[in-house]
Amino acid sequence: MTPECILLIDDEPTLQLTVGDQLRMEGYEVMSATTGDEALQILRQKPPDLIILDISMPGMSGLTLLKKLSSPDGKPRYPILIFTARDNMAPFFNTMNVEGFLAKTSDPSLLMSEVKRILLKTKKTIPASTPSAPGKKKTVLILEDEPLLNKRLENSFIAAGYDAIAILDHRLLGETIAARAPAIILLKAVLSGTTGNAIAAALVDFPKARGIPIILFDGSGVYKRGDKFINVDRFVESNAPADLLKTVAGMIG
Repeated sequence: MTPECILLIDDEPTLQLTVGDQLRMEGYEVMSATTGDEALQILRQKPPDLIILDISMPGMSGLTLLKKLSSPDGKPRYPILIFTARDNMAPFFNTMNVEGFLAKTSDPSLLMSEVKRILLKTKKTIPASTPSAPGKKKTVLILEDEPLLNKRLENSFIAAGYDAIAILDHRLLGETIAARAPAIILLKAVLSGTTGNAIAAALVDFPKARGIPIILFDGSGVYKRGDKFINVDRFVESNAPADLLKTVAGMIG
């Protein structure tokens, strides 16, 4: 599968390095530009799936570049995520046709969540709620809000032959289910601000999640086998990839 391509436009070398590496670790192809003119040259060669755009840059500003990348009616020709230190500009960009706005002071995990959200929203090649055809890889959807374990679980399931997608933010779960129609859902039991059990219970009222087996997993020891869970098909007292792979294989093959 060809990786989705992201054009990162920012004049800060440190940010280019850190955010670029983070995106590559998530499996994306990353193209980088430090000026608006450089970005335009890159765009002539290859259209990206998403542009992450800073506003304050030397020479051509991000706003000027945004205008050049938009049609006469003001709609950008590419999905664009504004990523800037000027967090007071959020109300301004809420009135524009960009896909998202994020302040650079935000938690780094939010950037990855926004990237995934936008790519899922704008993706045209995957029909929503279409089950996998026979012989195709089964999709495993994983909700784990710790970035390192999130990536470790995703890589482990991919290596085992599954089509795996791991998300960090529980707010992306509904649209991810709708877009990817997973064969099974893995929910971390203890999450920031909520619990996997609460999310599983809420999915009862989400039509596109009906019939999808749900595994609740906990490596913290907070929950035990025998505890009461709602809309959970299996509870695993571990967050180790090998334990979760074994459980998934036993449930969906």
